[in-house]
Amino acid sequence: MVRTFRDAAGLTQKELAKALGYTNGWVSNVETAQLRPRAEQITALERALRIPPGALMNVYEQLDGEVLPGWFREWVDEETRAEVLRAFELFVIPGLLQIEDYARALLPGDEAGVAQRMKRQQVLETDSPPMFHVVLDEAVLHHGRGGKEVMRAQLEQLIAAVGPRLSLQVVRSEMNPRPRGAFTIATVDGADVAYVDTAIRGIVTSSREELADLAASWEAIRTFALSQQESLDLIRKVIEEKWT
Repeated sequence: MVRTFRDAAGLTQKELAKALGYTNGWVSNVETAQLRPRAEQITALERALRIPPGALMNVYEQLDGEVLPGWFREWVDEETRAEVLRAFELFVIPGLLQIEDYARALLPGDEAGVAQRMKRQQVLETDSPPMFHVVLDEAVLHHGRGGKEVMRAQLEQLIAAVGPRLSLQVVRSEMNPRPRGAFTIATVDGADVAYVDTAIRGIVTSSREELADLAASWEAIRTFALSQQESLDLIRKVIEEKWT
């Protein structure tokens, strides 16, 4: 709709971006549904496009329940059906293992997003949950999200989550062979599909070449990671020394 109104106003993306004080990329991401603008940005768009107040806001409010961007909904479908999940994270606890207050610190003011993230975790609570293998860069343990109490509770919950179907390892940051790019590989019906974080948005891929690269990265990271027991001991140490 933004694109339709922009075309009707005879504006280019560059002209609209200039009127709003944003970049061309921001306007492009809004028009391709890769970015969900805030309410005040919707109002600014209505003014810049000289359309009646509420023309876009009414649609925005109708979509308020759809808290997941389109590209991520595709991944959630794969995640739900996965037999095995292999997740590597650089800076945050994986969404499937986040406690509510930690998620809230990552999604300030987005209670719908927090609720959706908690709902996703039901995949680990079914009668046949996937095997879930997690490797965290050590930096995840030190990045404060929500304050000491939240971090302590989150890391304690992380330890408690370890069990027969969930393994956890930590790789020391200086030993990490992949210092950029978190990713998760899901095995669904015997085939692999992956979700890769980028600076702009996540990418879901089933490319054989890309999956081979990610699988090789996964094996390299696990080679340099601490054992599970060493990892749990390190997490306990960080809790005691930094988050208590």
